[in-house]
Amino acid sequence: MSQHRKRILVTLIVLCSCLVFMTPRLGDSTPYGQVTEMRLSANPNNWHGPCPVTINFNGFIRVDGPNTVIYGIDRSDGAKGLGRQTLHFTGAGQKPVHFFWRLGKAGENYNGWAEIGSGNSRSNRAEFQIHCH
Repeated sequence: MSQHRKRILVTLIVLCSCLVFMTPRLGDSTPYGQVTEMRLSANPNNWHGPCPVTINFNGFIRVDGPNTVIYGIDRSDGAKGLGRQTLHFTGAGQKPVHFFWRLGKAGENYNGWAEIGSGNSRSNRAEFQIHCH
């Protein structure tokens, strides 16, 4: 066997050994957590007064284990809010979500909503009404 073939053989043996010993065994790896709940509320949810008004949205995202959740905001006017946001979870738990929407002009009435979502998970729609004077 040539020197070149011996080197290739040794390299393959080393690589295979690394793969065998570094691959986690069934049950040894930590699974990623899943998003279990998303909630959102609007405050104020029924405004009568001067405009523009700021609607504050507060809520949370809950997971059942470690994960990085990338979520977006959808609004009734078709806008996407702040764009993609990221929350890092080191274990099960929940983290707060907050954003706001400023809108309205004197004489306007408006019914709107916002929701957050990640993948196939969506929060409730946080609905609000404004009646501008």
